[in-house]
Amino acid sequence: MAYRVLEARSLSKSYRGWAGSPGIPGGESVARFRALHDVSFRVEAGGTLGIVGSNGAGKSTLLGILAGTVQPSGGEVVVAGRTASLLELGTGFHPHETGRENAAALLALQARLSRREIAARMPEIEAFSGIADRLDDPIRTYSDGMRLRLAFATISVLEPEVLIADEVLLVGDEEFQRRCEGFFDRFLARGGTLVLCSHDLAQVARLCERTLWLAKGEVRALGHTGDVLEQYRMAIGSDSAAGSEGRDGHEHAPGESLGLPFEVTGLRLRDDAGVEIESFSSGARLRAEIDVAAHAGCPHLFIGITTDSLQPVYGVASDMDEAVPVELAPGSYRFSIEFPELPLVDGAYRLRAHALDETGTRLYDTVERRFRIEGSSEGRGLVHLRTHFTPGAVA
Repeated sequence: MAYRVLEARSLSKSYRGWAGSPGIPGGESVARFRALHDVSFRVEAGGTLGIVGSNGAGKSTLLGILAGTVQPSGGEVVVAGRTASLLELGTGFHPHETGRENAAALLALQARLSRREIAARMPEIEAFSGIADRLDDPIRTYSDGMRLRLAFATISVLEPEVLIADEVLLVGDEEFQRRCEGFFDRFLARGGTLVLCSHDLAQVARLCERTLWLAKGEVRALGHTGDVLEQYRMAIGSDSAAGSEGRDGHEHAPGESLGLPFEVTGLRLRDDAGVEIESFSSGARLRAEIDVAAHAGCPHLFIGITTDSLQPVYGVASDMDEAVPVELAPGSYRFSIEFPELPLVDGAYRLRAHALDETGTRLYDTVERRFRIEGSSEGRGLVHLRTHFTPGAVA
């Protein structure tokens, strides 16, 4: 049986706040906000767990509890092994002390190293951070990026058995991010246990074997990373269509501009001959062209097909197929997707195009086209499957 190095048992967390009391003019009463409810999981020694979810899902609260900086209202965390955390990098630095002094204090606090041990690790921190010429300057003179570099470089010289990390791969320039990725690769290669919370789903897929999806403080899914991320990406489409809490996307008619950083500016459905139409036969070829305006990098796209009542049928993200759009002009991109045989039963459907940011994780915009499947399908359900009844023996 594998040794459980980290286990969360029925974790819950509620916060107290003030709210107006009905019926009492000017009165106030204590209200409770539930950030987490009955969250349980375990990570075996040498295992990796990703945590995903929209803003407000409870991810930061969960990480704080795992790191020991937040006390749960219920449940418990069991951790075996030396633990380090990369949460809110650099927020604990003293502004009037130098970078070198802050790094030494962090090493002493997290790893209880002696002065001699700290001095021996300082050259490695200088090399990793890339800001050796500023280490003797006060932290108050650092930019946010410099503080993040120093914090990550300091943690990187430790040798924890368990690492709890939050969005750390998004700091610094491309060269520094490669160093961060190299650190994680070495950490995992020597059997380290990682819990990583990130909006960068590609990094979660690369580093994590299993993933936990949090929604409104509760476990929505927990399992193999590929399966959970597929469910999460599907929810980007279906949740935005239903107006679910936590999504950032806007929805509007094709051609209507909202001035968003990423938005769908055109959506066309074409038949096999390239003619733009709105009805198809079951099993026919469907082609879609989607134009996206992007003012902050190359966009990603999520395409979803739903029934007319918004029941999800199928969804796929551009990065799943490593699809790259054609750049029509600076800031203007076109995606093309083809369904060689669309085996839907007769009825009304919607093809929904969702513009995502350059990381493929934040939804900005949604545009849809309604279409119909027409023919002589006599089946029931959503998908038309080829069937053939064969004669059976009569007893």
